[in-house]
Amino acid sequence: MTLKPMTGKVLRISPQDTSTDEVISGKYKYDELDLSKLTVHTFESIDPDFYTDSKRTENPIIATASNFGCGSSREQSPQVIAAYGVGCAIAESFANIFYRNEFDIGLPLIKCAEITGNVHTDDELRIDFENAAIANVMAGDEYGFIPIPKFMQASCKSGGLLRHLKENGGYE
Repeated sequence: MTLKPMTGKVLRISPQDTSTDEVISGKYKYDELDLSKLTVHTFESIDPDFYTDSKRTENPIIATASNFGCGSSREQSPQVIAAYGVGCAIAESFANIFYRNEFDIGLPLIKCAEITGNVHTDDELRIDFENAAIANVMAGDEYGFIPIPKFMQASCKSGGLLRHLKENGGYE
């Protein structure tokens, strides 16, 4: 079971070592559980216009340098990224626990070593999960990525690990 191909626009390119506290500041995570209220503060410490711009971008994609999602393992950071409508995030690498948390809530993450040097904000990307390929429609380039394991794609397709297990009674 593979994810359907998707097309989206690069909303932002985040710097290397973007931490979970930069995704959503700790000053909000403890007092608010409503994701619709938390999303307003996504990336505000490093990009105050991020939320507003995300609302104007159809099918937003985040591209980022290495070690995205480092820091604490609190689930609010992956949740706010999914909650404001990002279709996927592409990075040179992800912090391991963040990587797994995103799949557990149903957001596919793509590891692509070439991403930050070759795409720009507002580039349109076509992602083919079956063939592990990213096409930059604007530049006419194509990049490969580390294939996402089928069981993780199945989890995303169901909307997250718990939904998948509930719908299917487990994995084959």
